[in-house]
Amino acid sequence: MRATTATRAGCVHRGMGQTTPFSGRGSRNAAEDDPRPNILQLNTEGLTDNKISVIGQLPCKNKAFIIVIQETHCKTADKLIIHNFSLAGSVLSRNHGLATFIHERLEWSLVDQSPDKSETEWLCVDVAVYKIVNVCKPPRSRLTPTTIPMFPHPSLYVGDFNCQHVNWGYNTTSPDGESLDSWATSNNLGLLYNPKDTASFFSRRWNVVTHPDLALASFGQDSRLSDRRVLGKFPRSQHRPSLMTPPIFKVPAHSDPVKQFSQR
Repeated sequence: MRATTATRAGCVHRGMGQTTPFSGRGSRNAAEDDPRPNILQLNTEGLTDNKISVIGQLPCKNKAFIIVIQETHCKTADKLIIHNFSLAGSVLSRNHGLATFIHERLEWSLVDQSPDKSETEWLCVDVAVYKIVNVCKPPRSRLTPTTIPMFPHPSLYVGDFNCQHVNWGYNTTSPDGESLDSWATSNNLGLLYNPKDTASFFSRRWNVVTHPDLALASFGQDSRLSDRRVLGKFPRSQHRPSLMTPPIFKVPAHSDPVKQFSQR
């Protein structure tokens, strides 16, 4: 895998029988304001009211229009509320859990998400021509070539992968790290990683820094126009948030077929 510095219709929430809207329509199109919507990623290690309040301040500071969160530890969607953002989809779980939020000014649709009781959780949302895939793989789960599905280009896989590989800052490569690297390479995904950037995780138990939070993109040569950077510390989480800026992809304009006339 190269490193670049820089479907089920009507999906439901996983748990408590609550459903989430299949799609949402904002008041304005993304391209009217920013053709490259910034994406904020964070493993919260359990959402609380205080953490939600802090997360609500980050989009304004970083001009983020998409928020992907791992380890919400939420059995219901009651806490999954961020001002000016719509909850595009969630996987509800007491031990793990995911949530993807889209700014109310953007159009989006929920594409698919991991089946019930999957060890590795994922959630795909289509927004601003991109497929944004929120991923959380617990440390003890095993990664296989079919764990995470491939979605059409342009797509961005972002989240807590818990896979060790020398390509993204670890001293050794684990079997899961090798599996992730092989999967990304076979699907032509590029790693958005800068070795000079701050590590996204600090282990209080072992007093070491690592890089479990990753971003993999199908942007090809356009990946060099992408950017990912790790932000400052987040309260009561060992993870730091990351901010991704994807390259610009223009949506082909629709045009009516040209009538052909034969000359006689």
